[in-house]
Amino acid sequence: MHRAFESEDIIYAVLEHVKSSAMDLVNVAMTCSTLAGPALDILWSEQSSLAPLIMCLPQETWEVAEDQTIDFSREPAPTEWERLRMNASRVRRLLIDGFSSVPPTKSHLSLSGRALQRIFERFPPATLFPNLCALDFRAVFGLLECSSKFLLLRQFMSPGLEVLMFDVPGGVPTYEVEQLLDALPAEAYGLRQLSVSAGRGTTNFTVPPSFGKLPKLMMLAIHGIDACLTRQTIANIQQSQCLQSLTLNLRETSYDAGGMPFELHNLKYLCLFGGSLPQCTHFLRQIIARQLSCISIGYSEPACPTEIAAFMESLSTSCQTFGSLKQICMFDASHVDTIELAIPLPSEIFRPLLKFSKLSSVKFIGIGNYNLDDRFIDDVALAWPDIQELKFASRRRASCTVTFTAMMSLASRCRSLHTLHMTLDATEPTITPRAPDGTEELWPTQTALHKLHLGDSEVLDCARVPYFLTEIFPALSNFKWYESWRDSDSDLFVQSALEDVWQQLKVLWNSADDDSDEGDSDDDGWM
Repeated sequence: MHRAFESEDIIYAVLEHVKSSAMDLVNVAMTCSTLAGPALDILWSEQSSLAPLIMCLPQETWEVAEDQTIDFSREPAPTEWERLRMNASRVRRLLIDGFSSVPPTKSHLSLSGRALQRIFERFPPATLFPNLCALDFRAVFGLLECSSKFLLLRQFMSPGLEVLMFDVPGGVPTYEVEQLLDALPAEAYGLRQLSVSAGRGTTNFTVPPSFGKLPKLMMLAIHGIDACLTRQTIANIQQSQCLQSLTLNLRETSYDAGGMPFELHNLKYLCLFGGSLPQCTHFLRQIIARQLSCISIGYSEPACPTEIAAFMESLSTSCQTFGSLKQICMFDASHVDTIELAIPLPSEIFRPLLKFSKLSSVKFIGIGNYNLDDRFIDDVALAWPDIQELKFASRRRASCTVTFTAMMSLASRCRSLHTLHMTLDATEPTITPRAPDGTEELWPTQTALHKLHLGDSEVLDCARVPYFLTEIFPALSNFKWYESWRDSDSDLFVQSALEDVWQQLKVLWNSADDDSDEGDSDDDGWM
């Protein structure tokens, strides 16, 4: 063997090039003892279930039942148990959505309760997985909700655990959850990421003050926070000095009394989902996050214009450093039956956002009937010069008050804009810029824009939409619009006109024979 392979650093550097192939790693491991250890370390480092641990044993030791669970068919010999233990000691990440290098014959197999009990009787979890640093507890017990299994979670705790994700099954007493969370600073003080989901029938809970004793905690996600205890929750979150990312699913409908907001000094990413938008607004008014870079807000009941306007205003009081916020996403996840509900949203509702000068991504998805105007679109180009993604997407019919001329001006001035979703009016001749001597000239070429969604835009030939799009945006390759769900003459006319634009664009792009990317089908649906 070459002397270079006497260095573990070189060995692992070489194995980086083959780690995506389980079979290649197996072949490397079989070449010599020097390479076997590192190759097997990578092969076993990430798993999505415990099934491969049993499946590495001789086949006569295990069997697959009709329900696709694996159980022992006989007691493994001591040397066979040792093989299982050695492979488990190499596992560093047990993640349900993670990549598993070991090629199981059937990826949906899981261990039976009896097999798991037998394994953990012989090897306590912390002993079986001494190098575990990331754990999604569903990778151990699948998606079955069984309160008796929840108690086993604590046996996986260790100082080396950095990522922990688990669901709280229905029926688990609140005090057991509280005891587990309170134990984390002592038993898993190295945690950097923590995600907890409260299942159906589980009492909503708040963030315990013990989280402040997790010195490395940077990401926290809790699905099932009691909105009635917002201030207590934030006060305890504030104790986590290193926290940068916070995701909360808010429940209940009443709110606790307001007071002085709490400052979350290092928070950069905030994701809130509530039954209603006022829940999220109430939470936002209780915090100051001067370093906030990204905010995502979702709610499951339609919000009225007054509630949406209140949320926009609350952003200014919470994100007081207007140059820090770069991404805003707001979406209404209510049932599709509510699409007939009119929620008029004029430009004035969105104007408070113009003070955030560093925004690069602004997405409003299905929140109402947009009624934007040219003056607002012109101000957007001035306020957000670095905008890359701008979406006013809606399941509800938007008003065509923004002209095609204003859209062309916006997209050509924002040189980094690559995705634009907006309904507009292209029924009048397009007004092009004027040179100093008064002659017409085109907008400067913009090479970033490649995705354009025109929603329910009204288009006539006099606007020359295909011509200007082709001339000004040579990189444009993805053109979409809404497929009408009504059969009215006006809707069919709008859809037909946009179809004509698409066909003319294909001709101008010299791709009339390419019908594989139909314009009326959107990978993101109405988004």
